[in-house]
Amino acid sequence: MAISATIGGVVLPFCVMNASGTWSTTAAELVALAGSEAGAVVFRSTTVHPFLHPEFRSLHNPGYDRYLPLLAELRVFGKPLVGSIAGASADEYVTLARAFGEAGADLVEVNIADPYVAATLAPWEDLAALVKLLTTAREAAGRPLMVKCPRRIELPLAELRRVLRDAAVDAVVLANTFEVMEKFFLEGTDPFPAVVAMGGVRSGYDLANALRKGATAVQVSSDLAIEGPPLFARIAREHALLERGKYGMG
Repeated sequence: MAISATIGGVVLPFCVMNASGTWSTTAAELVALAGSEAGAVVFRSTTVHPFLHPEFRSLHNPGYDRYLPLLAELRVFGKPLVGSIAGASADEYVTLARAFGEAGADLVEVNIADPYVAATLAPWEDLAALVKLLTTAREAAGRPLMVKCPRRIELPLAELRRVLRDAAVDAVVLANTFEVMEKFFLEGTDPFPAVVAMGGVRSGYDLANALRKGATAVQVSSDLAIEGPPLFARIAREHALLERGKYGMG
């Protein structure tokens, strides 16, 4: 049986989901995700207006209004739906959070990891403003909030814990590395609501290892791009075999 996870009261039937941007851009890709064994469907990070920029290709998207109607269409699959949002100002994040909340998203992921956000919003330069942004976005969404952090975080991880707690976020998405996720756990003895490990999970063994280190759930990207949605069933199957002692690293 696949191991479940709970984030902000939202139950994921399987603790593995896609990372925003992977198999999540078109309606066909989102339907394929929803029909797979993925524990949730994470939409591509979207902006207020259609976004095309030669220097920030990772954030290319058709604009949030193209994704909102898909929430109702995907609801029939019974999977938690995660709206991922990005912007250049606090007002843009609040607008997007409210729109996804009102359209029926189960969770909202605030993406402050994209290079465009770093170049425009510069979230780490004013931590009080970041706390206010996250708090206001959570209130606007009326839904549990996940915060996606960059692979390299420009402040001490103990300070990051304080910011996230002050903003009462429900989960943080962190790079599945010793330098980020494992040190994040080491910086505090108090349990954090939920940590989502991003990357580094390619097998049932990798999943078990991420959970052992303290992750509540994981996001997959590069292997999903190669293998497609069947990846989720394979990881679930391998993890189940591992739990029964029939699956190893090889």
